[in-house]
Amino acid sequence: MSNREHIIATVADLLAHQPPMTLRQIFYRLVAAQTIDNTNVAYDRLSKRLIVARQQGAIPWEQIEDRLRAPRAPTMWGSVAEFGAEVRDWYRRDVWETQPRYVELWVEKDALSGIFERALEPYGVAVNVARGYDSWSAIKNAADRLLRYEDRDPLIFYFGDFDPSGEHMVVSLRERLGWFAAQPEWEGLRFTIKKEALTKADIRRYRLPPNPTKLTDTRAARHIARHGDVSVELDALPPEVLRQRIVACVERTMDLRALARLERRERAERKIIAGKLS
Repeated sequence: MSNREHIIATVADLLAHQPPMTLRQIFYRLVAAQTIDNTNVAYDRLSKRLIVARQQGAIPWEQIEDRLRAPRAPTMWGSVAEFGAEVRDWYRRDVWETQPRYVELWVEKDALSGIFERALEPYGVAVNVARGYDSWSAIKNAADRLLRYEDRDPLIFYFGDFDPSGEHMVVSLRERLGWFAAQPEWEGLRFTIKKEALTKADIRRYRLPPNPTKLTDTRAARHIARHGDVSVELDALPPEVLRQRIVACVERTMDLRALARLERRERAERKIIAGKLS
């Protein structure tokens, strides 16, 4: 078996036991297994090989996802009956009515948002995709959203890279939300922000492949002085570990018994909706 065939077989086996992954997640799994080098050249070569593998049917197209280039199209139905059947399943009660604390998860990268959405959907928890540093407009929207739940002690779990900017993004988020909290319009706004991943402990525990810190980053010198020349992307965390961390954040914060009671009520009310639409 050639090196190319070995890599494709390894990726196919990896994807067979995982939900859809991004190209960068696959790359870091292979780097961690010492199958390929942690270089831009190796990444580009892998990208080209996986294109051919999908074209030849060796790897199913749906097992590699690209959230950044997903199309935005209006939702349409073939009939009123089809619409009625789908809208019935959309019905969800506001989970925060019965929860002691409001929680959101924020992720630095849109490419990983699919994992968050799939893991959080059963709990009704929102995921906010930051795409690096959030705009002030996005922060203002977050302040409005958190203010609605001021009596539920809002908590944000942040997931981002372990590098100079990734570490500073949490600081920036606290500062900018804090600015809104100090304004009369947002009086009463309270929040807690915790960086859940990626941490230095994660890098050691899972032996994640490091990258040299980008010296062009204005925060590089301070990062290196504090942590050493170690930078790792969130994508390097194994997908199953990332999913477990997402779920763990939610389940240690929410009242799961209250959530179960709400779900039973939802099921009963969906039946009522179905009866009215039939």
